[in-house]
Amino acid sequence: MKYPLKHTIYMLVILMTMASPPSHARELIITKSFTGGWFNPATSGQGFLLEIIKSNQQKQALTTWFTFDTVGNQYWLIGVGSIEDQSIQFDMMLPEGGLFGNAHNPANMTNTPWGEVTFTFQDCNNGTVSWQPQLPGFTAGSMPITRSTVINNLNCTGGLFDELGDTLTETEVITPLLTTGLDADAHGKTKYEQRTDRIDYSVEIEDLPLGTYQLMVGAVHRGDINVVMQADGRAEGEIEFRDPVEPGKLPLDFDPQGQVIDIVRNGLVYLTSDGSNGGGNGGGGSSQNAPPFGDSETEVYMVNTGVVPLGQAKTKLEQRADRVDFQVELEDVPAGFYDFNVDGVTAGIIQVSQTAAGLAGELEFRNPVEAGKELLDFNPFGQFLSISQGATVFFTLEFPAEPGSGPNNGGGNGGGNGGGNGGGNNQELEIERDFINAGVDADASGTVEYEVRDDRRDFKVEVEDLNFGTYQLVVGGAQVASLNVNADEVEVEFRDPVEPGKLPLTFDPLNQLIEVKQGGTVYLSVVLQ
Repeated sequence: MKYPLKHTIYMLVILMTMASPPSHARELIITKSFTGGWFNPATSGQGFLLEIIKSNQQKQALTTWFTFDTVGNQYWLIGVGSIEDQSIQFDMMLPEGGLFGNAHNPANMTNTPWGEVTFTFQDCNNGTVSWQPQLPGFTAGSMPITRSTVINNLNCTGGLFDELGDTLTETEVITPLLTTGLDADAHGKTKYEQRTDRIDYSVEIEDLPLGTYQLMVGAVHRGDINVVMQADGRAEGEIEFRDPVEPGKLPLDFDPQGQVIDIVRNGLVYLTSDGSNGGGNGGGGSSQNAPPFGDSETEVYMVNTGVVPLGQAKTKLEQRADRVDFQVELEDVPAGFYDFNVDGVTAGIIQVSQTAAGLAGELEFRNPVEAGKELLDFNPFGQFLSISQGATVFFTLEFPAEPGSGPNNGGGNGGGNGGGNGGGNNQELEIERDFINAGVDADASGTVEYEVRDDRRDFKVEVEDLNFGTYQLVVGGAQVASLNVNADEVEVEFRDPVEPGKLPLTFDPLNQLIEVKQGGTVYLSVVLQ
């Protein structure tokens, strides 16, 4: 078992949860919004003044109980208490020895311990107070309380939005959920989004066996995620929280920032995060690990491994005097979540979905960070980058070691959308790729070469050791030439502008799937990147 300790803990947590399922109606965060007057309408004339304060750099509470003693004299008790979950426990003191106004002498004061008072809240406006006195003549008891006053222009939600309050800054953090190995294809992400009027938190999981999974945040069960089969054939599940809450979402009555997130079923952890990227107040944060500021651009296409031959992935690093931006674009691959990895460590999640231009997804990093982007806390120069789902790798790249370099940097799409327009942006380009053998003819091999110069474009296909016969050369799904294989080695050449002995290059082979076929059978293939 990969996580024996977690397994034991989660079995106990889930068994307790099954016996007493979590009730979000009873869970809340006691925040400054609970400050105000509280009383029992049935015993009006006495009550409590409650303040949520900061003392010794910790959130605490201060209460004053204005009431009467056992013979009807006015009686005031005061206490400072600690907050835990939905309760506040106070050690109450009885102040004595004082006088009115200027006659008061603090040296004559005594504070006699009276006993314990505990507030427990059901929501922002209702709760219960219980007391356990230690002074003679008083008896233990309890009573319901309701709010009598509120702070002007301060709404209470009992959630994380109230808790952060004036410290709230706009930010958005996406954290990958990594498979523990129980299901190699499983993956997911969490999304934490702070805005000036709300906080949203969601967890999405994908490619897990169908069923119900527990969301554990810091080892606490916060909800269940049902993984069901979607119309497009993908197994997905999602849970959403919000504060202030809205229909269709759960109240965000916990803080996921910096917590370990686990997706658990039957006591087994399927997906996990390490808690290092779980949110935060963000907004203007910076990283010492990012590339230095500067004035350069490095744009490089990633190498397609052949899993989705027509897919494309591109990286772009921009260094400016005041910032650094790094972007990954993914196109023409099946919809879903993809891991973007830097030297084998997942740095972010790319969500590919249907757009007006087709299937596409994007991941953006920036240093200093800004809303809607991830903090760029790595330096891609000289690093091995990859895009994967579970154990399946779709794209790879050895990112250039220096700014502005790379095998296809700045080359874009070469000759554009047709012949006769040279090198697109007139960047010189030279690419050579080996064909991948499909297994029909085990000895067959070959290469494709594409060269762009200021005055011409050349495209050459060479095949070796194919069985004799006629084959079709297909580029991007369209046949562009026939190959009459009557020798061990055969080639065909294209050029723009055309010259004797070569075919006119009237198409753009860059980033296209190149195939050598006979009928409907593919013998050799490669994506020219």
